[in-house]
Amino acid sequence: MAPRLDSDSTVLSIRSDFTEGRFQRQLKNELYRNGSLSSFENVYRIPDFQHRYPKAQLNPLTAEYMDITNDWLASLGIDKELGPSFWTSFLAAKTPELMGYVFYNDIEPRDFLWLCKFIALIFAIDTKMDETDWADALELSCDTILDMNLVLLWNDPEKERLLERLKSSLDRLMATEASRTRLQVHTFHADMVHARNKSKSLLDVKMGALASGLRDLWLEYIEAVPAEFASRQAEEFQDYLSACLWEQNNRKTGKEITIPDYITLRRSTGCVLPFLVCTDLIIEHRRQKSPISHLPDSLFYGEDMQNLLVASVDCIVWHNDALSFHKEVLRDGDVHNLVLIVSQQYNCHSYTQAGELVLELLLDRIAEMELAYEELKSVASPEFHPAIDLYMKTCRDWIPGTHEWHMTTLRYDFSKTST
Repeated sequence: MAPRLDSDSTVLSIRSDFTEGRFQRQLKNELYRNGSLSSFENVYRIPDFQHRYPKAQLNPLTAEYMDITNDWLASLGIDKELGPSFWTSFLAAKTPELMGYVFYNDIEPRDFLWLCKFIALIFAIDTKMDETDWADALELSCDTILDMNLVLLWNDPEKERLLERLKSSLDRLMATEASRTRLQVHTFHADMVHARNKSKSLLDVKMGALASGLRDLWLEYIEAVPAEFASRQAEEFQDYLSACLWEQNNRKTGKEITIPDYITLRRSTGCVLPFLVCTDLIIEHRRQKSPISHLPDSLFYGEDMQNLLVASVDCIVWHNDALSFHKEVLRDGDVHNLVLIVSQQYNCHSYTQAGELVLELLLDRIAEMELAYEELKSVASPEFHPAIDLYMKTCRDWIPGTHEWHMTTLRYDFSKTST
């Protein structure tokens, strides 16, 4: 019998409480007693990470497309939205290079440029949501989140799966912003229908800089991809927006985060699934040159495909938590990090030990991702194998790609990390 791919149980067991007893639980009072609390609080050595895939190379179009992307963001006013200091740091991080390392070969230039813009927009949203006065203030991000949902629902306002995800965001906003009439599903839906009837196109609707950026990319995406596949992208992005609100609210309330809750929500806060689902865009453009079939919903939403996607996302976001720990936790004081949560709930001897454990669990997830791929191909019709292979290429390339970017970007600047 094949091993189960339920990642929650994998993490909750923490490899049967750290396989073979190599990682021992330590009571917090022992930390005080042996005088190691100070070093536990402030020291983190980046754990070594060795993956099984070839080292990523940089797409030769990256520098050119990064300039185009930054000009596009500025034309929307996102530079002013972030402010001079954050915009300068944002540019220095060179976020489009992440796409350059992930999609370094075998991709059409138009798709690569779209992805460069998309990743830059996501990091701009992330910066605004995590590092500015929006970090724990849902009332400041409320209208932007709602406008982005409007963009995603514009062409398919009756889609049940999209309305369910809209309700998730509205419920989170209602917890603190109940006075806003726009937060009722029926009110939001009526306002959207009114806007659609009043406006000639979505471009006529007044929006802020970040929502306008999503609108530009979304209109390009839905023009290229058939509606039934575009809705997958909308669903994943809505999940990301809802999870961002969860993070904001959690910073405000200070509620303790359990490992299973964090693992589940981290899959959405990382905004990785929208990039994996962008494989549909690549498939669609390839169909113009060679025969390749899209994955039908029966396969895409099936257990094997979802196991593959979730395992891939876990690999990518856990890796980010391990390598961004110094910036996100020690510098910025964020609590949304798997290394921090594991260190707290398993009372590790140090943050470094917790980071090493997270990366060991990540290697387990890579193996589970590969297993899910084999199981998916074993049940799928050969007609869909090329699309499955292309999805798997995206999942695999993300792992060395994101690692190479993390090691080179100034966003995390490892030269300043504690050792």
